[in-house]
Amino acid sequence: MMMQDQKTSPNPLPLGKPKKAFDILGFMKRYGLFIVLLGGFLFAMLTPLIFVVKKPYYQVDARMRVDPTVPTVFSNSEQSSIVSYYSRYLNTTAQSITTIDILKKALDAMEPEKRESLFPKGMSSETCAAILQRMVSVTPENRSHVLELKIGGSKSEGLAEFLNSLMQTYMDETRRISNNSNSDRLKFLYAQKNVVMQEMSAIERDLDTLTKDIGTSSFSENHNAAAKNRNNLLQAYSSALNERLTAEAKYRAVKQSNQELQGIGLEPLINEVVLNNNALTQTESWTYKELQELRGTTDGLTELNPERLYVEDRMLSMEEYAKELREEVRDKAREIILGKRDIDMQTALIIAENDYEAAKAKEDTLKNEIHASSTEAKRISIGIHRGEYLSAHWQNKFDLLNNIEKRITEIEIEKKAPLRLSILSVARSPNQPLKSNINKIMAVLFIGSFGLVMGSFALYEFLDDTIRRSVDVQHALGHPPVQTILNLKQHMNDRQDEISLAPEDFRAHQIGSLAVKFLKEKHRENSRIILFTGTDHGVGASSIAVSCAKALSQLASRVLIIDGDIEAPPVEELDEFHISLPGLCDYLDGKTTLAESIISTPGDNIDMMYAGNITGGTIPRQKIGALMSELKEKYDFICIDGAPLLKSHLVEQLAMHSDIVALIALGDSSKYQDLRKSAQLLVLLGVPTIAPVLNFGGIRKTLSLVELFDNPPERISAILPENLIAMIRNSPSGLKLIDKFLVFVQRFQQKKD
Repeated sequence: MMMQDQKTSPNPLPLGKPKKAFDILGFMKRYGLFIVLLGGFLFAMLTPLIFVVKKPYYQVDARMRVDPTVPTVFSNSEQSSIVSYYSRYLNTTAQSITTIDILKKALDAMEPEKRESLFPKGMSSETCAAILQRMVSVTPENRSHVLELKIGGSKSEGLAEFLNSLMQTYMDETRRISNNSNSDRLKFLYAQKNVVMQEMSAIERDLDTLTKDIGTSSFSENHNAAAKNRNNLLQAYSSALNERLTAEAKYRAVKQSNQELQGIGLEPLINEVVLNNNALTQTESWTYKELQELRGTTDGLTELNPERLYVEDRMLSMEEYAKELREEVRDKAREIILGKRDIDMQTALIIAENDYEAAKAKEDTLKNEIHASSTEAKRISIGIHRGEYLSAHWQNKFDLLNNIEKRITEIEIEKKAPLRLSILSVARSPNQPLKSNINKIMAVLFIGSFGLVMGSFALYEFLDDTIRRSVDVQHALGHPPVQTILNLKQHMNDRQDEISLAPEDFRAHQIGSLAVKFLKEKHRENSRIILFTGTDHGVGASSIAVSCAKALSQLASRVLIIDGDIEAPPVEELDEFHISLPGLCDYLDGKTTLAESIISTPGDNIDMMYAGNITGGTIPRQKIGALMSELKEKYDFICIDGAPLLKSHLVEQLAMHSDIVALIALGDSSKYQDLRKSAQLLVLLGVPTIAPVLNFGGIRKTLSLVELFDNPPERISAILPENLIAMIRNSPSGLKLIDKFLVFVQRFQQKKD
């Protein structure tokens, strides 16, 4: 898979690793035989030291028993059984016996003459204990409850005495620690007992104060008198509320009735009163009778007769009087009816209003009483809740106090319980040495010889930054190489043009596979311009570029090869053939046209654009972008052979106009950091696609072992002495054998990759 769409960031390669990973398997394949030969040689050189430092070896042993179950004196609550973790307890005990402090105390407990038999007089106990820590071993015996204690040395005096002193010291120390632990626990428990009693006293004081405050010592809602009073008041309030609502409705009804009665006319009632007035009826009847009599007296009289005029005036007065009397009766009737109606309405309204105000006052009084009772009930409820909490808290403290007192009694009695440790077998002085220390010395020399050689090569491998496998490319870039090319070159030719035009020098399958991948990119992204560059000179970029172009010519109809290394120094006059060919420099300098700068290969669909006449001067590059755009319209693929990316800013410009940059690294030669720097530079330049290629067929910069020891570098000279280097240099057959082995390992690794 090719690297595509990389975005610029503070870390241009976020998927890669900044440093090369240590290859353990590859390290053993490359240096395994060399480590064996040099390690064996160094071991053989140091073997005579065994007979110089060998000494007799005496060993003394003793045994201690560790009981998994210890009978208790008083209680079963003590952790007397350790069956569930006995093996761990046994291992912990074995390690505790050999601590520096125990060894020092055991050494100080010995008699002075016995101690001086082990160590010289005046040596500090700290130093002696550090030495004894390496001499004493304590190991649990399999399928038993026994610890085996061993001590060895070159002298037999004092060994048994020290081992016995060590066992006794550890037992005394265990007893002391246990007693101190019990004393500390008792001290803590007594302190806790006092604290608990003080807390209980404080809780009791709070309970007394709370009882006085809420008036009950039974902390239950059944004893909340305020709550019961509130419930009774709620029932009374419910009745008062109903009464108030009824009175309010009646009051509103009376007001509504009065308002409606104000609009009713009283004329019918007034007419009825006037009609039923007997005095008015009698007066009108008398008036009518008198009028009739007076009207009779005017019969026969002329209209102007004074007597008639007098009678008519009198009759008119009597009629006016009757009318005035009727109106007066009507007015009085109206005043009486209206007054009576107003009095009745006011009376009913006053009664309804008084009833409503009385009901409302009763409701408000009950509401205030309920509020006060609810507040008191809440206060008492909170007090009851706090009383319940304090009572439960006091009970917990009481239970804790009982447990503490019980535990104090148990610990005071269990202090007399036996230890788990007991001496099963004491140490006895040996009569004869057990063995010599030749095997240990030989093992130390063997491990030291091979460890020194292996460490030196491991350090070199750790500091080595060379790319040796395809996984290194994946670690550096976050992507595996697009193609790994193995054993590309079969021979070397002195003529550069013949090398670049000789695709038979490469294995067709590997180059063809790379060409197919480029063709796939063309179909997917229309990628036509491919720049071939490397991390350094000699990585095989030119050969791969030409061979890949040859393979692409079998997949596409028009392929162009451009020799983009135009920053090279001018060639010698002897190479006139190369100088006379027009190419990229001539086109950029304006000396030739594009058609004149491109040379077609007879019988093939590959065109060539050589570097041209390189003068070593400044070459204008303004036409590069337009040139690439024009060539992209004419050719299916344009393969550019560029200089190393990190050593040419021209290649950076070409990369900006390329669709794919084939970044070539040479196996066993190119550096890990150079590959990362090259890829980071391409990402920062915004190259659409980066195709890493791992080549194992370039010019390697690593030396063989024969070349390495002919002129050893400073690292080898610092590690190995001069006489050893001379000895290796004088053994060419051995070095050639190692070289052949390393070549075999390299080929095997390449095939695996």
